[in-house]
Formats: sequence, C-alpha cells, structure tokens
Amino acid sequence: MIDYEFRIVTPTVRSLIKKSSTTEPILIKKIPKKNISKKYIYKIYFEYLKKAKLLKSVFYRGLPLNLSKNYFKQEFEIEETYKNLINECKSNIKGKRIIQIPNPDYVNFTNFENLVSKVEKFSGFELISSWHKKKTSDKSYKKFFEFVQNSKLPLSIEVDYFYRNSFNNIHYFFDIIKKYPKIRYWLPHFGCGIFLHWEKIVNTCNHKPLILTSADKSLNWLEIFKLRKFRNIPLRFASDHPFNNLNSIKIYNEFIKFKK
Repeated sequence: MIDYEFRIVTPTVRSLIKKSSTTEPILIKKIPKKNISKKYIYKIYFEYLKKAKLLKSVFYRGLPLNLSKNYFKQEFEIEETYKNLINECKSNIKGKRIIQIPNPDYVNFTNFENLVSKVEKFSGFELISSWHKKKTSDKSYKKFFEFVQNSKLPLSIEVDYFYRNSFNNIHYFFDIIKKYPKIRYWLPHFGCGIFLHWEKIVNTCNHKPLILTSADKSLNWLEIFKLRKFRNIPLRFASDHPFNNLNSIKIYNEFIKFKK
C-alpha cells in the first residue's frame, strides 16, 4: 500500500513557525507553535507509521514555501530529514520524493531547473498555487508546466470547488489540461468533487488523473466510488499526514474498508 501524499516538516519549516513568518501565512495558520518541537513531530509520525501496518512506501514532499531562501533550504533539507525520520521511527517504509513547484515571483525557472538537476532521484512534482496567492493557471507557471510535461513525471495539483472564488478553482484546472494534456495529474482531497466532470477530463487528458483521498472531511465520498458510473475512476490512498487534523489513521482505515 502506498501513501501518495506524505509531508515532511523540515528544520526550515519549524524555524518559520517559531518566528511566525509573515511570508508564510498559510503555514503559520496550519501548524501552531506548540506542535513544532522535534519530539512532538517524531511522535505523530511514529504513531501513524506504527498503526498503518499495510503501508510499504510513501511519496514524500515538503510544503509550498514562498521566499527563495526558504524554498531552497527546505528542498535541500528534505531528503536527510526524511531519512532521519524513518530511522528514528525504526520503519522500513520506502520513500519517493516529490519536488515543489516554487512561487515564480521569488524563484525563477533557471534556478528551479538547477535545483532539479542536483536531485539524484525524484518521482514527481507538486503545485499548490494558493500558497503563492496565484491562480493555478497563472502565466508565470508556463515554463514549469512545460518542464513537468516533458519530464513525463506526475504532478500533484490542488483544485477547489467551483463555488469558491479561490486560486485553485476547478475552472483553472480545465484551462491547464487544455494546454498540458500530456501531464499525469494527481488530484488530492478527492479533487474537490472533480470526478463529477470525469468525462470531460478524460476526453482532454492523455492519462486518467489519479484521485487522492487526502480529505478527512470528505470520506463519505468513498460511497460514490462504489457506484458503477464511478467505479473505474482511479482512486488512491493519500493522507496528507500530518496536515489533516491528525486524522491519517481514520483516512487509512476507511480506505481499507472501501477496498474490501
């Protein structure tokens, strides 16, 4: 069993939270200062990995930090942080690295490309444009999307409901897949219901996107995927651990029940 969305809290992230960094408002909102001690961080990972006995591997990644220095520090720390975490938890879980698409206002494409060239092994990319306060389809991401498409590696990309006037609105995702139909998309949080437009998506994309389960408040949607109309949509387990109100095991258990 694979967890397709597993996050690593690096020393840089912990430092930003301690300082209540004004450049990372979503990060500060997500994690209270009382929960960033190294001891506490290891504890919540250990408890999850101990209980999720069927897990064999995870796709790990950091967070979509904004400032250039924060972005690069996190990306250079993440492999070692992951290895230290797994050793501390005495786990045999195999890790596959996902690289964040940076905020183009702070990290230009050339510097991003240089970073990627230095990473020995990685398995995909992630874009959460709301942390950058940009639409997912913003023109400044053009070179990054082209790079991902040419790499033939997957892109985990957040989408949001039509009724929310957000940076990740599903409408912008449809703009993207028209321009970059060859990308292998992963859609976390059950794609915020995007599977209701599945026919339009598969008629546009070269590859069926994977729908990821990383939304503890939407687990009742698992019942929808039992219906004949939705049965062939590729659904994969993802926890977004530990940024899901610490409900990773709840998501894990519900997914196992669904698969039986």
